[in-house]
Amino acid sequence: MVAIRLPSGRLRTVALLCGLAAALTGCASFQDIAGIQHPGYQSNGTYVLSNQEEELGCRALQERSQGLQRQMQQLSTRAVQQMQELPSTVAAAWGRLFGSPGDGVPALTQYNEAHAESVALDATLTRKGCTVETASVKR
Repeated sequence: MVAIRLPSGRLRTVALLCGLAAALTGCASFQDIAGIQHPGYQSNGTYVLSNQEEELGCRALQERSQGLQRQMQQLSTRAVQQMQELPSTVAAAWGRLFGSPGDGVPALTQYNEAHAESVALDATLTRKGCTVETASVKR
């Protein structure tokens, strides 16, 4: 085995860079930190369609949008039930006590993600000139 000796200044720099890289990958992606949009859910609560989703035709986009509307109806019912139940974990209890409204309610988080994706799909449908048919879901 060959040992390479680095000057102490370089060794500290390499160690610092390795530590920084490890910390950044553990907390959030570089794109989230830099504010760069990427396909999927964004840290600001919105959703960006992937290239494959953007290329879908009107019918496929409408079917996905309608599926999300049905999912949102089910999730809204589950969210109400979960809010009426006692939290099942310490993290959920902590979120309800000290977090934003809806923290500690998994169905509400899922509802918000489905809503963000639905908004993105509806915007794409409109941009493509498709008719937007959505179920009436209270938002």
